[in-house]
Amino acid sequence: MPVGYSARCRVCNSAYRAEIEKWCKEEGLSPRAASARLLEQYKEKISHKSIWQHMTEHFDVRAEAREQYQRSKEQMQQLVEKRLSDIEMLDDIAYGSFELNRAARAWLRELVQDRNKKIPKALVDLISTTAAEVRQHLKAKQELLGEDPANDIADALRTLWGDDDVDDKAKAAPD
Repeated sequence: MPVGYSARCRVCNSAYRAEIEKWCKEEGLSPRAASARLLEQYKEKISHKSIWQHMTEHFDVRAEAREQYQRSKEQMQQLVEKRLSDIEMLDDIAYGSFELNRAARAWLRELVQDRNKKIPKALVDLISTTAAEVRQHLKAKQELLGEDPANDIADALRTLWGDDDVDDKAKAAPD
C-alpha cells in the first residue's frame, strides 16, 4: 500500500509525523528509539507499536517505489515510441526523396544519351535539391539516434590527447 493516512493512527495525526518518518527511514531508528526520542524532544507519547504499525501500513516505501518505477517505465516507453515514430517518419521522407532523386537522375541520363535534347534547369535543380534533402534527413536521423559524427570526432581527439593534457593546456593558456 502506498504512503497513506488513517484517522485512527496516532503517528498520522501527530504534528511530528514527518520527523518520526525521517528518524525511522533516514536515520534508521527503531520504533522504540523513535518513541523514546519523541517523548524526550517533544514530550509526546506514541508507543513503539503504533510507530511500527504506521511505518508498515502507512509508510510503505517499497510499494511507493514500485508505483513510481512503473510510472517512470511507462513514461520512458512513451518517449521511446515517440522517438521511434519520428525516426520512421524521417526514414519515409528520406526514402521518398531518394526515389525522386533516382528517377530524376535516370531521366537525366536518358537526356544526356540522346544528346540532341536540351536538359531542363528544373531537372538539375530537382536532383541537387533531393540529394540535399536525403543528406539532411539522414543527418537528422543520426542526431535522433545519438550518432553525431562531430561528437565522435571530439571523443576520439579527447581520447587521443588525454583529458588531463587538454585541461592542463587550458589552465596554462594566458587569459
